[in-house]
Amino acid sequence: MPGVQRRRPWAIGHRGARGPREENTADAFDLALTLVDGIETDVQRTADGVLVLWHDFDVAGLEVRRASLESLRERAPRLVTVQELFRIARDHPGTLLNLEIKSRPAWLRAWTLERDLVAAVRASGLEDRVLVSSFDPLALVRVRLSAPRLRTALLTTPDAPRGLRSGRAARWLHVDALHPEDRQVDAPLLARCRRRGLPVHVWTVNDAIRMEELARAGVGGVIGDDPSVLARHGKEPPA
Repeated sequence: MPGVQRRRPWAIGHRGARGPREENTADAFDLALTLVDGIETDVQRTADGVLVLWHDFDVAGLEVRRASLESLRERAPRLVTVQELFRIARDHPGTLLNLEIKSRPAWLRAWTLERDLVAAVRASGLEDRVLVSSFDPLALVRVRLSAPRLRTALLTTPDAPRGLRSGRAARWLHVDALHPEDRQVDAPLLARCRRRGLPVHVWTVNDAIRMEELARAGVGGVIGDDPSVLARHGKEPPA
């Protein structure tokens, strides 16, 4: 990613700075981008077509995709839009923006979220700093078809189908990175991804000893809740 001018393994703030700040807020993003190499956050689309950064599918019982930005902000005044994140990111050049497509997988779901996210990234001028991730393989295919040059990553969990959690699906999905949950990460997985030239970004890691183990094992990035802990322990010492 030519726009990310940071030494690997990248230290990536989960939902900005989920520990010391309220997650997915402007303060959380600014703190993380000040201390570490990038942020990870969740992207959804409101009923009036605004891309917002929110983890759950509802805000205090109001479903994000069926509500307007104004009504959502009545319940969550600090709700951040993608455009607001881009403005913050411009003050922190060279950092990574990992945008997770937050959607319920469905074969016949409209491409609206993926289409609007691709358009927003392109218009921002930050395309070379953005990595789009998702648990939904079809969402990643849609992004790849819409924007072949935009980097993508497959999110996995220990209970995902074997082809997804093993990283083998990365080849036909043409993703640029694998994002496994920490419990999945072992030597065989890392060796398999290394042979394929596939960086591994591990989530969610909050233990300092584990961060250092992963850095020594050669992962491409560590995603954690507290950027200050990541900044101290998420890097492999220089040779």
